[in-house]
Amino acid sequence: MRVIMRIVFDIGGSVLVPDDPDVDFIGKMAYELIKISEDHEVAVVVGGGKVARKYIKAAKSFTPNETFKDYIGIHITRANAMLLIAALGEKAYPFVIQDFRKAWEVIQLKKIPIMGGTHPGHTTDAVSALLAEYLQADLLVVVTNVDGVYDSDPKKNPNARKLEKITPEELVEIAMEAESKAGGSGVVDALAAKFIQRGRIKTYIVGKKDAYHLFDVVRGKHSGTVVEP
Repeated sequence: MRVIMRIVFDIGGSVLVPDDPDVDFIGKMAYELIKISEDHEVAVVVGGGKVARKYIKAAKSFTPNETFKDYIGIHITRANAMLLIAALGEKAYPFVIQDFRKAWEVIQLKKIPIMGGTHPGHTTDAVSALLAEYLQADLLVVVTNVDGVYDSDPKKNPNARKLEKITPEELVEIAMEAESKAGGSGVVDALAAKFIQRGRIKTYIVGKKDAYHLFDVVRGKHSGTVVEP
């Protein structure tokens, strides 16, 4: 008997648009998502990445208003989301979804809802975790520019060890520690980690290499990190 899962994908902007839009990768992602949606219910949240950070940095020259700068980032995430909508064609809902309830409605229409950012102060990681909680998703897949969760920053420590399986509580601890260090950035931010913990959401955190084979990832075949209560 075929088991239908409800899956939320959190696709980092740095993966989708590293400097310029990675057209080949976006096309491959769209192909994999369409294939997965034939068997499962799919929703996607897209991040802003480097482009959003550039705009936010530029805005600092003109305003100290952090909420205003968050809104700039949100606009960039939605532009990235539009690229994925274009690649998905008629399988996607044609507009960027801005509300979790609307995402649920779109799933009922057998379409893929694509979201970007929603509210100032919330990263798209947090949005994806909240969406997974709201939809009571069976799985959250985080696609990032690091191939899993490590016990220390692999970019700074060549001996950093990848953690194959952790609990949501351990993810919160790792995320909080990363954010407490100057300039530190974890694979998932602390707020998103807390939502994953609260919702008891099974999560796979994978890198770009695994993302080329998302169909296998949702079946548990990947080299990333499994976060499971």
